[in-house]
Amino acid sequence: MNILDIIENIKIKTIYGSLPTKVNNISQDSRKITKGDVFVAIKGYTVDGHNYIEKVIAQGAALVIASRYEDYNVQDCAVVVVKEHEIEKIASMLAKKINSGNKVHTVAVTGTNGKTSISTLVHNMLRELGESSSYIGTNGFGKNDDEPIYLGNTTPDVVTLHNKIGELHREDIKNLAFEASSHAMVLGRIYNVDIDVAIFTNLTYEHMDFHGDMQTYAYDKSLLFSTLGNNFSEAKYGVLNKDDEYYSIMSKCLYHQEINYSVLDEAADFYAYNIKQYSENGRYKTTFTLKSPEGEYECQTNYIGDFMVSNVLAALIAVWLKGYSVEKLVNILPNLGALYGRMEILGEDLPIDIISDFAHTPDGYKKLLEATREIRKNKRTLLLTGMGGGRDISKGPLIGEIISEADYVVITTDSPRDEDVEVLMGTIEKGMTHKNYEKVWFRTDAVKRIIQLAEPGDVVILASKGREDYEILRGGKKVWHSDPVVAIEEAKKKFNVK
Repeated sequence: MNILDIIENIKIKTIYGSLPTKVNNISQDSRKITKGDVFVAIKGYTVDGHNYIEKVIAQGAALVIASRYEDYNVQDCAVVVVKEHEIEKIASMLAKKINSGNKVHTVAVTGTNGKTSISTLVHNMLRELGESSSYIGTNGFGKNDDEPIYLGNTTPDVVTLHNKIGELHREDIKNLAFEASSHAMVLGRIYNVDIDVAIFTNLTYEHMDFHGDMQTYAYDKSLLFSTLGNNFSEAKYGVLNKDDEYYSIMSKCLYHQEINYSVLDEAADFYAYNIKQYSENGRYKTTFTLKSPEGEYECQTNYIGDFMVSNVLAALIAVWLKGYSVEKLVNILPNLGALYGRMEILGEDLPIDIISDFAHTPDGYKKLLEATREIRKNKRTLLLTGMGGGRDISKGPLIGEIISEADYVVITTDSPRDEDVEVLMGTIEKGMTHKNYEKVWFRTDAVKRIIQLAEPGDVVILASKGREDYEILRGGKKVWHSDPVVAIEEAKKKFNVK
């Protein structure tokens, strides 16, 4: 199928100008359009691509896909007008055709929590096994061992996603693990992406401003599994967390083979039990026994918490489905290092423990505190938390109640954008069950403050941001900030550590 075939197959459309027989690249970013390219005019929340059609025609665009038409000069360009809700579908077909190439084995991870950890674990395991690999998600777009490039969303727009897959084709990178957010499913960001393995982690209270209720949220998540289709000549799999209450919904939407995992149900295909956490030379580790279709194995990881055992199981299964033995995968687990900004223990040379994590939902905080209880035993816990602007703030009181387990809390923001910082911090404050807290709205100042409060032997938890290295302030102003960098610099100064 060529470009003209795709346009021909659009049954409801109006064409202005002459269709090109060949195009070069495709983008929904007008700044990237050059001669011979395709521009997709998508109406977003803040920007309407239709306002840039004249601009891209002047830049040499050969084809524009839009949902409305004005009197443009289309002498050297074709504008194809389609129904608005069809644009992403048509854009995905064009983008897939333009970026066609060798097969990339693709793993998509969905769920409220764990997406970044699992996609990163899949990537790291494949690299440890000597395979070329890439990942896309909250931490950006990373290829092999390169530093990731930030893309703006957990799951990028459908055109960018296909373009990145095309980039992998051209560089002969064989694997991609990416985070598939619920927004991505609803907004059509994964249309026409050929997914080999789809993973479900869990579903907890989040994004109610977008989905409305938990049942709708579950349905929207389940779209990932229906995306696999029902062509049984293709080897596709669903990897599902049997411990989650929404497991059965995901299972019903999956037509391909299911592999499930659990830390609670011994009947699961992959079951982890006898989970133990310990410290070795100041480093925290977890061991567990794995029951698998290939037998039982003793496993060791450099992570803490039952939820990280669950994440390891999901990643291990995804790589196992490529044909590796369970034994081989178990043997490489001890070689896998800390995950960037996910339950990351920092500052081994400091008299305090600093833990950085991305927890930003009630369930995420609950699991974070559960996982660190052994570390925090008989120690004072200081916790920093922030609420983001332009996000679902109804979860704030629940978070406040959960984090009241900490001895002292510093409440701050997390990219407040144009929101009132007092309102953002106040949502968490409403749930606090004790008065041992303070509010410091600018996050850099808040991190410095919590380190000032820390004394030798304390545990400092920096939550809600992980390794993100920016804050978005009023008017979209983006400033540098990194919880771990600021915290370690301040701690070294305070405790006079070189």
